[in-house]
Amino acid sequence: MITEFKIKDFALFESLELSLSGGLSVFTGESGAGKSLIFDAMASLFGGRCSTGNIRQGKDRYSLQAVLSLTNQKKAKEYLTEQGFRFEGDEIILTKELMKDGKARVKIGDSLASTTHLRELGKTIAEVHSQNEQLFLLEKSHQLEFLDRFGNLESLRSKFRHALKQYRHWKTKLSDFEENRRTMLKRKEILEYEIEEIESIAPKDGEDEGLAQEESLLANGEKLSENYRLVLEELVEKETSILKVFPTILSALQKISTILPEKKQMYEECEEIYDRLKSLKQSIREEEEELFFSPERLDMVQSRLQDLKKIKKKYNASLSEFTELLESKKQELEKWNLEAGDEEFFRIKKDQSLSEMKELGFVLSKARRNIITQFEEGVQKEMADLGLEGGKLQIVLRWEENPEGEVEEGSKSYYLSETGLDQIEFYFSANPGEKPRPLRKVASGGELSRVMLAIRSVVGKQSHSLPILLLDEVDTGLGGEAANALASKLKKLSQHSQILLITHTQQVAAAGDNQIRIEKFQENGRTVAHASLLSFEERKRELARMIGGKQMTTAVLKAATDLLQKKAV
Repeated sequence: MITEFKIKDFALFESLELSLSGGLSVFTGESGAGKSLIFDAMASLFGGRCSTGNIRQGKDRYSLQAVLSLTNQKKAKEYLTEQGFRFEGDEIILTKELMKDGKARVKIGDSLASTTHLRELGKTIAEVHSQNEQLFLLEKSHQLEFLDRFGNLESLRSKFRHALKQYRHWKTKLSDFEENRRTMLKRKEILEYEIEEIESIAPKDGEDEGLAQEESLLANGEKLSENYRLVLEELVEKETSILKVFPTILSALQKISTILPEKKQMYEECEEIYDRLKSLKQSIREEEEELFFSPERLDMVQSRLQDLKKIKKKYNASLSEFTELLESKKQELEKWNLEAGDEEFFRIKKDQSLSEMKELGFVLSKARRNIITQFEEGVQKEMADLGLEGGKLQIVLRWEENPEGEVEEGSKSYYLSETGLDQIEFYFSANPGEKPRPLRKVASGGELSRVMLAIRSVVGKQSHSLPILLLDEVDTGLGGEAANALASKLKKLSQHSQILLITHTQQVAAAGDNQIRIEKFQENGRTVAHASLLSFEERKRELARMIGGKQMTTAVLKAATDLLQKKAV
């Protein structure tokens, strides 16, 4: 429950501090005094919509704070723990600031949080019903929760949720296995192709360097052959070739050296040149004969070099690294082995959990349908007591078709959610003879609040785990016995929850354990709203105002006193 609530610079409220207790707390005051503003602030603190229009004029932000007692609030504690919010004992503080630029600053305990965190926490501890927003009853998931709580189906629902969790677990396991298998098969194909490619090319360390030299030699072979032939022709093959005329030269030089002995050295030098030329001729002839030029071989060498270039680029490796690279790919290929047994195990577990989940889903759906009539009749009786005589609540359960749904019945497949097969909708008509239509479309704020109270009264007989209820003018249009009945129901509900209620009905106000009056004044040219917890005497005068308006007669005061002393039960 809320034990303390603080407001600063929120609309008409410059500053407000309220100490609240359990049971039924009623908020009263003239129309327009600011009662609904307090509930707007509470709704905002529980994750409801917030508007910069609520920032008090001249201020740069509004701030809200609530101290919550979490005694017996198991769901709230579990949510806080799951989200990592720390709290000591059974108490935690919620804080929210909204700046003019629309940015919100939220804290849960000492930790920064988001508006979403407030909203999710709020769902576990509070229901807000006002003329402007109904945060609970209109949500279909909560409508189904009311029905399940009425029928004590929470345990069956929990079993179904566990079966659904198991099914999704094994479905994910099988899906992951199949995805891994697809990945594995694709990787195996790649590895097999790469191994075959490397083995077919079979690159050798240093091979590219030798081939490059051979390519250069082959590319210039024709030109080399031509020049070798030219040298040989000039040396020996022409009629006037060097080696053919050289003996004549030597003979002449020999004769000269006979006449002129000092020229003998010249003869010897030429004789040496002649020997060297003959040796050169022999070497050139041998090289010419060894010279091999083949266009086919050149094409083959160039093609091989191109293959080596591509494979080095593709694998970003030098030729010396391919032996090790090939071995590593072969080793990786050996690791990618399918375990058919795993797939079969996952498939069996998935099918077993699906069967269990479907069976529980059918049982849960049947159990819900068996209690619908009793639930509707009980709510209708409670609504009559609350001034909605002739009103009718009708529950529509249906299965939602989905071509991909796991649950098959006949020729159709159906959607599954965390709550089972059933999709729910509350239908409502306020008057006899009117066809019920979806509650979210036809109920007014006052009607919706009374329907909620009727449901709460019926469900409350089966369950006492009620959250905080914030009710804005739930008594609109009620008087006489209907108002007394409403007061009585609120009093009973407040035995198990904290109810905060805005009312203009004296019977309801008198039933409150606490009464808070909202008033507004003119201070320094500005309108300011205040809230005060009333004493017994102050409550008499406030009730007298509600009964007789400004005429504070003895009779009116006596009627107010009688109401307080009776404390509608």
